[in-house]
Amino acid sequence: MAPAAPVVLALGDDLLREVFVRLPTPADLIRATAACKPFLRAARSAQFLRRFRRRHPSSCPRLLGCLLLLPNPNRPSRRKLHLLPLSPPSSSSSAAGVASGGDFALSFLPGGGGVAWEFLDCRNGRFLLKNKVSQEFAVADPLSRRCVSLPASPADRVVGYGLFADYGDSSVFRVVCLSRDAASGELRALFLSSGELSWADVACQTDLAAGSRAMQANRSLYWRLDGGERMLAFSTASMEFSLLDLPPDLRELSFDPVDKGEEEGASTLHLLTMSGFRIEVWAGTADGDGGMAWRRVEKSVRFHKGMTEMANPSVDLYQHGLDVVRVAAGVVFLRQWNHLFSIDLETMKLKVLPSKDCEAGLMYPYTIAWPPSFLNPAGQGA
Repeated sequence: MAPAAPVVLALGDDLLREVFVRLPTPADLIRATAACKPFLRAARSAQFLRRFRRRHPSSCPRLLGCLLLLPNPNRPSRRKLHLLPLSPPSSSSSAAGVASGGDFALSFLPGGGGVAWEFLDCRNGRFLLKNKVSQEFAVADPLSRRCVSLPASPADRVVGYGLFADYGDSSVFRVVCLSRDAASGELRALFLSSGELSWADVACQTDLAAGSRAMQANRSLYWRLDGGERMLAFSTASMEFSLLDLPPDLRELSFDPVDKGEEEGASTLHLLTMSGFRIEVWAGTADGDGGMAWRRVEKSVRFHKGMTEMANPSVDLYQHGLDVVRVAAGVVFLRQWNHLFSIDLETMKLKVLPSKDCEAGLMYPYTIAWPPSFLNPAGQGA
């Protein structure tokens, strides 16, 4: 019988990657790479890891916890960052250990540390920040204590920011700045990439006002527009903006996009919302006439009883709005009055986070890029 090693080598890296990308979970890929050196070499390709991550979007990003942007009672104009780990600091999980080693006070930033910077957005373990004095920007990583300085934007009357951070390459990011032109009133879009650290005009739209926060899915950024009937979408692949109509059911509800990876293709946009204490997922595709055709594809069990028992049985949760804060790494975060909940979309397990840490704060799920370091050695850019 011929030895196994020559057979493996005869397959070639490309064929091995076609097999590996179809493995059901990241854990299966890690076990496969431990079998032999040719398997590990094939899986270490940065391009392959990006493809695998896009195919498994909910399980590849590692969710470390919730980043809370809390008001400072002594300095109302300055908010402080606090990471609330999903696992306690004493936990043996690698996520808890990684989170405890980060500098979330941002003391490594130039110009006076974190107090001199305004927090704008958070994606894939990196923060988009703006210096309050110089108006310069920075993309910072509190785990590695590194930052990339960016020039000040030439825009005036800014109405929104967005940070796109690639899960497949920790060095790749894009920043979008939306502003209202003072003379014409048009919405001006400025774009900056990590490859070219300079601002460039991308598009202008008239009679639009950007929403309060950027959302990310399908390698695009989205902003909800005033009135709730449409979204502004920016594709980081084509560098183009477009307008998307929202289904009537979502126009009065909070929602967040869900990145389904290659399950249905990037042409389908999935939005998750909470209606009647049930999770609903809507899928939208282009209808060929410049609009969007929407259909509801999922609906979960009802969570009202569990939320009431976890929060406070004496509190009538119907009196307070239920908001979808974010969806990240297969977990949806919800705010109900001064309570913050998480629901694992695979197991439908409901958790409540400590309310004393969640009151009056803005919340961002804090994820970092997968895979582990032995699959992503220094210099591989995966």
